[in-house]
Amino acid sequence: MKQLIQACCLLVAFCIAVPAYALEVEVFAGSDARDLCPVTVEAPALDAQLIWLKADGQDAVPCQVVQQGGKSLLCFIVNDLKPYEKRVYRKADGGGKSANAVSIQEDAANLKINIGGKPFTEYLTKTSEKQPLQIFYPLFGPQGVRMTRGYPMEKFDGEAEDHPHHQSLWVSHGDVSGVNFWHLGNNQGYQRHQKFVSVDDGPVCGRIVQAIDWEDEKGKKLLNELRTVTIWATSDGARMMDFDIVLKPANGDVTFGDTKEGGLLSLRTAYTMRETLPNKTKGTGLITNAEGATHAKDTWGKPSPWCDYSGPVGGTTAGLTIMDNPANEFYPTRYHVRDYGLFTANPFGLSHFIGKGHDGTQVLKSGESWRQRYRLYIHAGDVNQANVKGMYSNYADGPRVKVK
Repeated sequence: MKQLIQACCLLVAFCIAVPAYALEVEVFAGSDARDLCPVTVEAPALDAQLIWLKADGQDAVPCQVVQQGGKSLLCFIVNDLKPYEKRVYRKADGGGKSANAVSIQEDAANLKINIGGKPFTEYLTKTSEKQPLQIFYPLFGPQGVRMTRGYPMEKFDGEAEDHPHHQSLWVSHGDVSGVNFWHLGNNQGYQRHQKFVSVDDGPVCGRIVQAIDWEDEKGKKLLNELRTVTIWATSDGARMMDFDIVLKPANGDVTFGDTKEGGLLSLRTAYTMRETLPNKTKGTGLITNAEGATHAKDTWGKPSPWCDYSGPVGGTTAGLTIMDNPANEFYPTRYHVRDYGLFTANPFGLSHFIGKGHDGTQVLKSGESWRQRYRLYIHAGDVNQANVKGMYSNYADGPRVKVK
């Protein structure tokens, strides 16, 4: 009996000394340095919404646990990782507070999104004749400057009041089985908000999962969309939004027609960022793509992994980068990017971008789906100061991550 008691005591002591779940996450940089690098990795099921990870010689970092389809996703941000460096994070007892936490408040089917207690954007989902889409407006960047045009939602002095269908930040296309989801007016399509499947926020990211129906003006459904938008809790000078768009036909095959009027991710920049100002004088904005081409005349309609639009806004210099994911159906996308501030990722308009004899029409067959992923990088400084090239590497070819 004495030996049995001793054995039980040893077993209890062992269980106390060894955690039931000793989490360990290994991050290998690869050939590029990693800074402000969001990481998402699948892990065994966890009940917690937040854990802390600590590597030797490093401060503990928050790790948000997001539940998805019965799986747990670990979301955290890696900083100051040198090329070919390996860092091992282990579950820590606790840490401090995130200075850049994302908070999301729902208000009558719209969402108000703050980062670090400061306004970042609002997600406006109410569908009407003048706003048939789901749009993010306003969109704030470094030091709280407005990164997109106010019109037609608001009117500010100096802004051109053209193209009322250019509504800040949105997703659409001008020819979806003949229905126009781009322009306002005749044969206009509508993106109808169905529900938020989930809305999560926290110290690392905010995550919105939304069901949307694409309908013609008579209410016939053409597409079912599942849109996931992740807003990362990065510093004031480097905001990031990840769009994960899954499109499925609702009633038979769907044809995306060859037109330049569209963008599976679309922006209308703040007017001061334009390459050409409303009075037709030369502006100080600059468009740059991954191949080093600059200005609208050499970047419009060209395929590229990323494209950047930077310029003066609110007394500072800032920019917007659209990053195309290499796993996308039509990678690398082409860009319908204009000197007056329109900026879209459009892989379909080949007859416009290349010329007659080319056809960018694509058919999404019944029972199939497209998954299109993009990152919007909102940054301080110009394309070089913001290290757009390195930030794209984080997105397209990130560090290797293992959970043990």
